[in-house]
Amino acid sequence: MTAPAPPGRAPAGGRGRTGVVHRTGGLPVPGVRGLPLLGSVNDFRSDILAAMRAGFEAHGDLVGYRLGPVTVYGVSSPELAGEALTDAARFGKLGADNPLRLVLGTGLLTSSDHDSWMRNRRMMQPLYTRAKIAEMYATMRSSTDGWLDHLAREYRPGDQLDLHKELMRVTLDIVSRCMFSTNVLDDLDTIGPHAVDIAINYAFQRLQNPFSPPVSWPTPGNRRFRRVMASIDDLMYRLIAERRAAGPGDADLLDALLTCRDADTGEAMTDRELRDEIITTFAAGHETTAITLTWTFYLLSQHPRVLRRLQEEVDGVLAGRTPTLADLPRLPYTLRVFEEAMRLYPSAPIVPRLANHDTTLGGHHLPAGARVLVNLVNIQRHPDHWPDPERFDPDRFEPAARKGWHRYAYLPFGAGPHLCIGKHFALMEAQLLLAALVARYELRHLPAHRVVQHATITLRPRYGMEMTMHPRRRTTVAR
Repeated sequence: MTAPAPPGRAPAGGRGRTGVVHRTGGLPVPGVRGLPLLGSVNDFRSDILAAMRAGFEAHGDLVGYRLGPVTVYGVSSPELAGEALTDAARFGKLGADNPLRLVLGTGLLTSSDHDSWMRNRRMMQPLYTRAKIAEMYATMRSSTDGWLDHLAREYRPGDQLDLHKELMRVTLDIVSRCMFSTNVLDDLDTIGPHAVDIAINYAFQRLQNPFSPPVSWPTPGNRRFRRVMASIDDLMYRLIAERRAAGPGDADLLDALLTCRDADTGEAMTDRELRDEIITTFAAGHETTAITLTWTFYLLSQHPRVLRRLQEEVDGVLAGRTPTLADLPRLPYTLRVFEEAMRLYPSAPIVPRLANHDTTLGGHHLPAGARVLVNLVNIQRHPDHWPDPERFDPDRFEPAARKGWHRYAYLPFGAGPHLCIGKHFALMEAQLLLAALVARYELRHLPAHRVVQHATITLRPRYGMEMTMHPRRRTTVAR
């Protein structure tokens, strides 16, 4: 049983032409020359994962790619990833020129100031413990039940649906209810249902293209981006102002953020800090889970034995009902299925870092300011660390099988001090949704539908995920 092949081979422009990126202080870094002046810009814009996969296959675990006047360094091994992600003194986050800051501001995901990042992380950490996330489970379960009712109303047996779109719908409902005690779908429809997508994709295009015009220039893309961001900011600041005026009482994430205090100074977050953390949670908190669940159901549709085993576990525990919090530990294979899908299709496939000063990585010289791209797809399919790496095999995640892993061979939530704060939220939500949907329906991929990976900040299916939905005949629903 094999998963779809990793992103293709090298585009025609740069394969096989090798150069040395830097020669001083350490071993030289092998590099892909690419085209004159442009280097690998076109390859990265066409398919960044395919370009980096080709560099990895041709030159190894550390490869330099010229993007016009800039050189970026692709990391494809657990050993190098461990260095880049855990040594904050040598490798930090991208700085003020990080295009994602145009959207997310300087929240936990994008802040490069270690002191302010640490302050906010310490303030927010108590909100994301297992115990606190468990308190949100009733909200997650209620949203899931509402979504299942929506599916039953909207689709007849055998109907076709875009599963990715539907999963985005329910995860958006979950994160908005957990964060705001309400669903913000109506507000998003007002400013445009794809507003966040437009903003994030704009930022990613700037990240991989050094020739992007300044944001202030009146290009059509810039004007659209500024309109979208103005609408998003209006919504975020309105929600903050309304909650401040109402005072505490909703016991949701926004209420908790408003009451957070710095342990040293007693200060609360400013409106700008709240805005940045809210939009970061909002943008990342629903899309990543929805994307990985989409790939999970695609993999299940291609691997009937895994699907049958999953159905047997879910049926034996749930008998068609939505899982309670107490049910989750009784669904270990369900969690392993999701974890294996995250290995093959990490929702955030590339983690960027910046060399804080002249340094080495794996004995190779990197200059101060060098951009390092930690490629989770290559790492989590690395043939030296994963037997038969393209095979979809949830049993890799049995407790006994994990003991031989390299510490950084599996990084869907990152590593080191910047480990994703929402990890427990995402895993609980994913196990709930996966089990609940498998209990009710069997989803079959439409053979004519083209499945193509599209990597921006996240790893989406470019054309959605068209499937047909078939109610499970033996299931008796009992809530």
